[in-house]
Amino acid sequence: MPAGTVLDLGKFQESERRLTPQRQAVLKAFLELSQEHPTAEAIYQAARRHCPTVGIATVYRSLDLFVQMGLIQKVPSLNGTARYETQKVPHNHFVCLKCGRIYEFDKRPVVDKNIEKEGFEVISSSTVCFGYCPACRQ
Repeated sequence: MPAGTVLDLGKFQESERRLTPQRQAVLKAFLELSQEHPTAEAIYQAARRHCPTVGIATVYRSLDLFVQMGLIQKVPSLNGTARYETQKVPHNHFVCLKCGRIYEFDKRPVVDKNIEKEGFEVISSSTVCFGYCPACRQ
């Protein structure tokens, strides 16, 4: 598993949810592809190698469940197609407008201190930058 990732499967034991063979296949596929910020379709294709009977609807439902449980999170993307990553320490994203690749940066997101002065409680934040990666700029 990549450094800095958190994947607490104990959350399944604490909940009423079961880690079915299909969910296991989706989870394995996601972990194989996690460095790429995979789409549900890419996860589906990989999950079928682990469980040939898994359907695309099951993949979407499993990913939604994993997001709800806090195992993974959705990542901003260029075309609105959901991409996923493991829960990590706070970090930022850069999305290339040409190739669509998503890059991660470790710098903590900036939160305006006035937000909390106004009574809001910030749980999480992220910054997404859009532009052109070095390869696409050439």
